[in-house]
Amino acid sequence: MVEGGLLKVLYQHFLSGMAIKLNHRGVVFGRERSDKSTVLQEIMTTAQSLSRLHWTYLHQLQKTCPKTIILLVHSLRSNIFPFVFTFQRQLLQPIDEFFLFLVFLSVGLKERDLAHRFNIHQSTVSRIIATWTNFLATALGSQCIWLTREEVQAYLPEEFKDFSDTQMILDCTELRCQTPSSPLLQSEMYSSYKSHCTMKALVGIAPHGPVTFISNLYAGSVSDKELFKQSGIAEKLTEDMAVMVDKGFLITDCCKCKVYCPPFLSKQKQMPAYQVKETQAIARLRVHVEQVIRRIKQNKLFDSIITMSHVYNINQLFAVACMLSNYQNTALVKKWVK
Repeated sequence: MVEGGLLKVLYQHFLSGMAIKLNHRGVVFGRERSDKSTVLQEIMTTAQSLSRLHWTYLHQLQKTCPKTIILLVHSLRSNIFPFVFTFQRQLLQPIDEFFLFLVFLSVGLKERDLAHRFNIHQSTVSRIIATWTNFLATALGSQCIWLTREEVQAYLPEEFKDFSDTQMILDCTELRCQTPSSPLLQSEMYSSYKSHCTMKALVGIAPHGPVTFISNLYAGSVSDKELFKQSGIAEKLTEDMAVMVDKGFLITDCCKCKVYCPPFLSKQKQMPAYQVKETQAIARLRVHVEQVIRRIKQNKLFDSIITMSHVYNINQLFAVACMLSNYQNTALVKKWVK
């Protein structure tokens, strides 16, 4: 098949060693430099992991969304990417553009810095980032990350034997953003928890680790309960499922599933022994969602304050970062290849 041959060439090109040779001072920014840089080496490892899973993903995607594959192949063949309508040929190869995007996401370099390193114009960097953000959000987003109850049960870790009906572990996370000029927006986006203007998202993971739910980003002032309602996750949960949340995540009255949540002390001076054990068990298991979110936020883009220039596509960037983290989780990939 022509399409498969073309993608195989790109795959081999990637594994054989990717390098962007700059005319500026003879600098090589890519695989050659990544061997000497821990940060770039991690990016290359992530990118290579994605490449190895590329075939499994594409074959599965071709069954569900053939038009996306046709668009992908046509775009790679003509060297013109979707969502950017231009007749000007790209200055970088597609695989090098992908590397630029990963550097932007993982290292958090500014567009001006990337333009200098890759020896291209800053506007070209902006276009490449927007293009790959849209492309990955569409391609990865077309693959359903939600797992059925049966699929979750098939990969349920032994540690969850006392909470065997757990469908997912939920937690909220916040990204700091630039303070808007509007006083009204400032009051809506101000987070008392972070003491800064933020955007807030709800993330859910299955007990064995993969991200299975990502909400849109909301204003930082929204409560966890309100975010749970607006995210639409309640519609996916049934009575035979259970979710695990942190103390203070008061969603029992707005979902029909069971909620595992550490109890409040209330008026009691001391918790009964069984409640102490249950609280410790929930806290020990719930920490996994914090570890996944920490891994997602290891992308340095989310470490810094999100500027207004990226607010328009920050939803997609965050979703892409979450979905890319699943490619480091073999359990979810096993589910995809079935």
